[in-house]
Amino acid sequence: MSDAMRPPPPPARKGKAKTPLGKKKYLYGYDAHLIVTRDTEHDAVLLDDGTPNPDVLPVVVLGVTLDKPGQRPAYNGLAVLDRLQERGYKPGYLAGDRAYNNSEPAEWQLPIRAMGYKPVYDYRADQLGEQNGTQGAILVEGRWYCPSMPKPLINATIDLHAERIDRETWIRLIAARRGYRLMPKQNADADGYQRMMCPAEAGKAQCSLKPHTMGRGPVKVCRQHAITIGPEAGAKQWQSLEYDGPQWQKIYFRLRNSVEGYNGYAKNPLAEAIEAAGSRRIRGIAASRPRPSSWPSSSPTPTAARS
Repeated sequence: MSDAMRPPPPPARKGKAKTPLGKKKYLYGYDAHLIVTRDTEHDAVLLDDGTPNPDVLPVVVLGVTLDKPGQRPAYNGLAVLDRLQERGYKPGYLAGDRAYNNSEPAEWQLPIRAMGYKPVYDYRADQLGEQNGTQGAILVEGRWYCPSMPKPLINATIDLHAERIDRETWIRLIAARRGYRLMPKQNADADGYQRMMCPAEAGKAQCSLKPHTMGRGPVKVCRQHAITIGPEAGAKQWQSLEYDGPQWQKIYFRLRNSVEGYNGYAKNPLAEAIEAAGSRRIRGIAASRPRPSSWPSSSPTPTAARS
C-alpha cells in the first residue's frame, strides 16, 4: 500500500479517536469463496428414528479460497474448481451468487462449461427478457428461442417485476414459451458446439417461413434445417435450465440455500466464529497444505459456489 493510501495515524491526545472530516475510515478483511456440494434431487429429510438418510448425500464444503472483498470472484471460484477436478470430482449443476455470472465470459462462463458444469443462474432486473442472439435465434433468460416468439412471452418476467401482470399470468406465458424453444439435434461436442433445430423443424410448431411451407425465411435459423451454436454465443447469460421454472427453482435454491447455510454456520459465534477477531491471533492468511491422501477420489456431481 502506498503512503497516499494509508489511513492517518491516531491522534496523540487521550480519549476516543475521531475520524477527521473528509477522511476515510479503512477496514480490512477477506472474502471467503466456498465450494459446497449438495444433492439437488433430494432434501436432507431425517428418517423416522431421527437419523440421517444414508441415501441422501450430505452438504459438504469441498474447498475455500480467501481474497480481497469483491475482487476476482471468477478467478477464486475457478481456482477451487480446478483443484476439485484434479482430485477426481465430477462436475454437475453449478450455482452461485451474481458476482460469478456477472464476470466476463472468458473468465467464468466459458471455463466452467468447458469443465463440464451446467450453470444455473439468477439475473438482475436489467438482464431479463431478450439477452442476446445468433444466426437469428434469440437468447431469452438463458435459453435459445425462435425469433418469432411474441413480445408478451419475451417480456413476461419483465412485466411480472413491473407488476403489469400477476404471477398466474406469468406462469401461463412462461409455459407458452416452450413452443418456441430451439430443440437440440445432438449433444454438444467437446468444445461446446451444439446443433439446434427451430421448433418447426422439430415438429413442435408450424411456421410459414420454413422452405417446405411458404418460402425461405429471412434469417439462418429459419432457412436451414439446423444451426450450430457455439459456447461463445450468449455465453454470459446462457444456462442449462429454464429460468425460474420448476426444475430451476428446485436445483438453484437447494444449491444456494446450502451455501448460505454454511455462511451462517461459519459466522455463528457458537460454531466457527470466523468474524470473531479474538480467535485470530496472527495477521494475514495462514498457509495450509492439505494432505492429498486425505481427499476422496470421487464426489457427487451437484456443486455450488458462493462469494
